[in-house]
Amino acid sequence: MASIYWPESLPADFLAEGLSIQPQSNVIRTKMDAGPQKARRRYTARTVNFSGKQRFDNVELTIFKRFYNTVLADGVLRFNYKDPLTNQLAEFRFTEDYTCAEIGGLWEVTLPLERLS
Repeated sequence: MASIYWPESLPADFLAEGLSIQPQSNVIRTKMDAGPQKARRRYTARTVNFSGKQRFDNVELTIFKRFYNTVLADGVLRFNYKDPLTNQLAEFRFTEDYTCAEIGGLWEVTLPLERLS
């Protein structure tokens, strides 16, 4: 597990709408001169990509930006976050920069993450 945790002052759940989950391929296939392809696992653990949204007020958005930019070194470092599938803590990191849009006085922030454990 990572030594960094998602801030307790921020919501810990994705919004129900807009959550997408995409397991990454963990199989390597090799074509043979004759017969069926050979297949094997690439790694012992596979990553799963998540993209979800959260709504923050102005204070929460400031906390999130500080967490992302300073604590996570612009999203590079791993952190512990609640897995939306299992509701258990798991290790995540950002796959790209977050995006945010103002909606009705709140900020809707899209978090592109990958689960590493």
